[in-house]
Amino acid sequence: MKRSVVVALLLTGFIFCKAFIATAQIQTQEIEPAGVFKTIDVARQNAAIHNLIKGSNEVKASTVSEICGNPNYYNPPVIYALSRELYNDGRKDDAMYWFYVAQLRARYDANLCMDKSAVEGVAALNNEYGPGINEYAFSDFEKLTVTIKKVVSFVSKNDENYDHRWLNLYGMQAIISGLDEDKAENKQLSKPQSQWARIKKKTIEDYYNGFLEMSNIRQK
Repeated sequence: MKRSVVVALLLTGFIFCKAFIATAQIQTQEIEPAGVFKTIDVARQNAAIHNLIKGSNEVKASTVSEICGNPNYYNPPVIYALSRELYNDGRKDDAMYWFYVAQLRARYDANLCMDKSAVEGVAALNNEYGPGINEYAFSDFEKLTVTIKKVVSFVSKNDENYDHRWLNLYGMQAIISGLDEDKAENKQLSKPQSQWARIKKKTIEDYYNGFLEMSNIRQK
């Protein structure tokens, strides 16, 4: 019997869906990460995203204020969600700024991550939150250029106070650990901390240089 497997990854764990084509029967199993993956701290992040998606208008406004006032304590998925809420609220310039902050920090976290299968999570986030904001941003390239410079300055000058390993929850290693806890390995999830400053510097340089190259192409 043929079957297709769809895997959806959430910050709190994993939903493993098996769609059986022949019978049209769908089974859903929650998979909790095991081993070292249990130590990844995303509690604050999950609460913020829940408030932005399902909260009342008052709760959403309070959450937006909290995140904007303390952005270094929230990982990229939260900042992406913040950008959408701002965009939907008509604050499109602010949405553009925070979207690109999330994008740059997500790239940095991807460069720290040892599980390369997890890096696809960054592309998924960009595809989820990017279309409307990117369209708005590229409608005024001069404003976008100023915004990108502000983003690069902010990320360069501010340390991240969230758990960089959030991205590992998007990878196959985390899924495997949840499927068979006996095989869960307490492996290193991120590159050595002694390399982080160099990796961050290069990530920012590559990001900004890529933007400049695109800008030069547009001007030709």
